[in-house]
Amino acid sequence: MNLWRIATIFVFWLSVVIPSHAQQVGTSSPVTVIQGATLIDPVAGTSIPDSVIVIEGQNIKQIGNANNFKVPTGARVIDATGKTILPGMFSLHGHVGRSEGLESGQQFYNRERIQRDANAYLYYGITHMISLGLDWDPMYGFLADQRAGKVGGAHLYTGGLGFAAIGGWKPGGVEEINRPGNAQEGRELVRRALQKKPDVIKLWVDDQGGKLPNLSPEIYGAIIDEAHKNNVKVLVHLYALDEAKELMRRHVDALAHSIRDKEVDEEFLQLAKDNKVTQLTTLVGHYGDLAYAERKTDFLDDPGLPILFQDVVLQRLRERRARTQQNPELGAVLADTYLAPIRDQFEMALKNTAKINAAGIPIAIGTDSGGPTQFPGLWEHREMELLVRAGLTPMQAIQAATINGARFLGLEKKYGSLEPGKAADFVILQADPLTDITNSRKIEQVWMNGKPVEREKLTLKPSASLP
Repeated sequence: MNLWRIATIFVFWLSVVIPSHAQQVGTSSPVTVIQGATLIDPVAGTSIPDSVIVIEGQNIKQIGNANNFKVPTGARVIDATGKTILPGMFSLHGHVGRSEGLESGQQFYNRERIQRDANAYLYYGITHMISLGLDWDPMYGFLADQRAGKVGGAHLYTGGLGFAAIGGWKPGGVEEINRPGNAQEGRELVRRALQKKPDVIKLWVDDQGGKLPNLSPEIYGAIIDEAHKNNVKVLVHLYALDEAKELMRRHVDALAHSIRDKEVDEEFLQLAKDNKVTQLTTLVGHYGDLAYAERKTDFLDDPGLPILFQDVVLQRLRERRARTQQNPELGAVLADTYLAPIRDQFEMALKNTAKINAAGIPIAIGTDSGGPTQFPGLWEHREMELLVRAGLTPMQAIQAATINGARFLGLEKKYGSLEPGKAADFVILQADPLTDITNSRKIEQVWMNGKPVEREKLTLKPSASLP
């Protein structure tokens, strides 16, 4: 080989290999250390005081206690002394993109509102959320872009359009969902729905106390079976104990509401255990109508609401609270008539939540949030408060909001707890929710993919030109 050819190869090597290596070094992920906070570990059910979290890129590299930990040289150090850190939270039951002001409907559904709601969930530290059963084509476009890293907000998952009986339940007033007339039609509709690749399937099995047609066990059994053949889980909206038992015999994966007609019994608990069912209690959804009558609407003073929601909505709700406070008899009248059965159902849901928790059945957060006055993100924190009211410990409520949701979605290897190798998604709180669960609302920062979220930029109030 002559000298000219050797020189040419050497120059080529310099131009390709050296710049490539330099680029890798120049873009190596900086290391960030957060130290001094109490770190909540929902897997172990314990907390680490005076913790150290080492973040490299989007992931957690190391976790330990400051007493036996050496901070890496050159790391950016953030002092979080006196703070509490918990993992990014999960909501497995909500609805996005369908509300505007105090109205809700399919006519409002568009991509801008999907983004608005994804932002609201993330503002409150909800990093993963399932929009359950009322999603049209704009959702699939949004998901494609979000999973490609083009848009932000909480990680969304969809149930597409759910399944109910012909002439039966109209969720949100919507008729145009999947309505099979027999088991074979149910299977065919599932196969058609799965072409769009929803993350889960949603059922409505509720006849409103005998007022509406309902899906038969043969039909919903076929739907569940067909979904499972394609490795897709099924969640069900329901009300009654007997229906819940039959759904579990047909291997449904999650109950998206509490049982509210009767106390759960040993047969229910055993079926739930045998079928590894997850219970979404949705207590705040059941309790929402009672809040104004009982004048327990302190949540309207949450500092995040004016940032995320339209002023006119908040003003009307505050006026409603003021009217009730000025006229307590009004609340009493409501409680004695319209609200009496709702209160009975809520109390039954609380009682059943306690029994389900005592039996060791996993509870995850699901709130039915997203409708008018059902504030995305904030509702998930209120759900944790109600879980504690039902008898769960604050740690169990946090487990419901974190690792249990991650496990249901099969994401526990990356999310749901803070461990080496997992995503650096977490919430920094100003106070400890283990001493008072309402402290989960005292959010100082939300981190996602190893970086703090600019929460003040998450607001996306639709313009007046939207329908």
